[in-house]
Amino acid sequence: MASGSLANTTLTSGTKMNTVVIDEWTTWDRNQAQAGVEKPVYLEFNTNPLALVCAMLRKGKQGYEAGEVLNGVGKRITKHIDISQSIEREDEDRANEILKYFAKKHTMRRVKGEWVSKYMLAIDEIVDNPCRINQEHVGIVVSLPRIYEQNRALERVIKGHKSAPKNDSLEWPSMEGVLVFVDKLHVKTGQNNEWHYFWRTPNNYLMRVVMKKGQYGAEAWDVLAAHGKIHLSTDVTYTYGIKGYNFNVLQPSPERMEIKIV
Repeated sequence: MASGSLANTTLTSGTKMNTVVIDEWTTWDRNQAQAGVEKPVYLEFNTNPLALVCAMLRKGKQGYEAGEVLNGVGKRITKHIDISQSIEREDEDRANEILKYFAKKHTMRRVKGEWVSKYMLAIDEIVDNPCRINQEHVGIVVSLPRIYEQNRALERVIKGHKSAPKNDSLEWPSMEGVLVFVDKLHVKTGQNNEWHYFWRTPNNYLMRVVMKKGQYGAEAWDVLAAHGKIHLSTDVTYTYGIKGYNFNVLQPSPERMEIKIV
């Protein structure tokens, strides 16, 4: 569980206190209502709504459909929302596994003094009280299974490889050598929907090639990945950090590289 987060919205009464405590980082001032800022609306469920999301995804439903169910039910009913009849034990276990993962991950970020985003803070609030959700965070609840799978896949790819050194010079280095295919991951963040192809360099760094989903050229990279090894020569190699991880990958300039199947 995220340390110190207050999942319950607490109204402090009295003549001098005018704030609703949302969590240890955020307060809502009742005077803000005059400026058109509304206090958070919470939906309360009789069981973990993330388990319902897992159940719907397991049955082939889409994420937006799960969001519509949670939001739609929440708008019609003001008391506790009964969703337990749609959930199996495996869905509950899956939801708990996801929440424990993010609780541990965010705790480690704080221990290391790393940046914590508003998105992460929202997840912390969900972790602390998963049955009481800020209605604005329903979309985040729906996204957690996908982000969890995406993170774990990235972690499996990173494991056993070295982080590429940062390039502090104004010139980007060239590269030539045999690359070994590691994995192909579907990465979806914000408006980006991409395929990431990861290749191991002779120095045990990771070379990443990014293709937009549906982009012409992805089929060619699928063929190269199936061969397992390629010889790549490029005049320009960039270094990029993987968001959320203290790990860098190399990335060739798509306009300035030559590839041969080994």
